Amino acid sequence: MTDRTRTQERGRQARRTVLEAALAEIAERPVAEIQVQQIADRAGMSPARVLYYFQSRDRILAETFRWSERVLAERRARELDGVTDPEERLDRYVRLYLPEDSHDVSWKLWLEAWLRSVTNEEMSRTADEIDSGWMRDLTAIIDDGVASGVFRAVAVEEFLPWFNALLDGLAVHVLIGRLSRDRAVRTALGRVTDELRITPTP
Repeated sequence: MTDRTRTQERGRQARRTVLEAALAEIAERPVAEIQVQQIADRAGMSPARVLYYFQSRDRILAETFRWSERVLAERRARELDGVTDPEERLDRYVRLYLPEDSHDVSWKLWLEAWLRSVTNEEMSRTADEIDSGWMRDLTAIIDDGVASGVFRAVAVEEFLPWFNALLDGLAVHVLIGRLSRDRAVRTALGRVTDELRITPTP
């Protein structure tokens, strides 16, 4: 291993350590309260070294967002690829989409991205990239269900915004403690089943 390769590997390890530290901080406190100093302390680094790799607090949050969602996307691919029944795939999609609880790190980062996307181009771009991955998977599930006769045909350009808004609204209620995750899952699946159900022929 050359000196350059060793340096690059140390850099990758340092960046991962910072991202892991940021995730741990996000799990414990509101994102708005997190400072570079806190992330650096948890990572066992100086703030200057953390900023050497990430330049700013916003960059740390954006990279942490991408990293956590990349892990979730890999899990989503594994779980959805192993299921052929469209209804079961939709069930799994909903369960993966909604937050586990009020401390769900990915969702806390999503909320931060939404708040910052109006004025922060990087956060806006990151949120759009991640959201498009979820929408591609949902579109594939709906298309497969329609093709196999399990779901009725719907106008995807109208269905996706409606269902996405429903999931996002339920997610926020889970995060603020107004709904349990189980109740949110049941509500989402009940509404989407009504929307996609094929009406039996009399």
